[in-house]
Amino acid sequence: MVSILHPLFEGMILGLTVAITLGPALFALLQTSIKHGVKTGIFLALGIFLSDLTLVVGCSFGASKVITDPGYHLVLGIIGGVVLCLYGLYTFFKKVPQTEQVEAINEIRVKKKGVLAYFIKGFVLNIANPMLWVFWITSVVAITATYGGNQQNVALFFSGSLGIILTTDILKVVLANKIKIAGNPQIKLWMNRIVGLLFLIIGVFVITGSLLEYFRGVSIQVP
Repeated sequence: MVSILHPLFEGMILGLTVAITLGPALFALLQTSIKHGVKTGIFLALGIFLSDLTLVVGCSFGASKVITDPGYHLVLGIIGGVVLCLYGLYTFFKKVPQTEQVEAINEIRVKKKGVLAYFIKGFVLNIANPMLWVFWITSVVAITATYGGNQQNVALFFSGSLGIILTTDILKVVLANKIKIAGNPQIKLWMNRIVGLLFLIIGVFVITGSLLEYFRGVSIQVP
């Protein structure tokens, strides 16, 4: 049971890290929920979730085909871990404006009425974000390398990540009118520091896991 819960728990940490990141997606969900209602906001969140799921599944399939050599596991794991650490450092030291303000984003509008239109809009807008592709590709490759290509562990890890992201996105929608502190500069500063530290921890975990996986494989091959 421990071997099953372990990657799931680690994935939940990544999901929580992504969920508490203050960015356009958060404010889009809040804005849509406040103006068009909770139901519409939930469908927007579901569209975003489906786009994340599509990218993770697609990247996982590609990674499982490409990452077959233990040497690649080590190299790609270290590269992915370093990228996550660098992103963590960038987020930790990111400057925050000292005036309280809401993230500047354009309101999400749809031509057709109905919640399905917002579901499709959430999917299209999220999957069209190039930074999202970079993040998920890096994460999937790094985690696949860390677990030595074990597809069950990789699936459990990202099930935990995506599950937490969807759950917290729905909570953001439901509590939209109460989440007004997101524009406070001090809150933004400390949230950036927390997110930065979490990404650093995840990056170190990926690098360490890749090294352990590689040397475990080497020790098994030694007669």
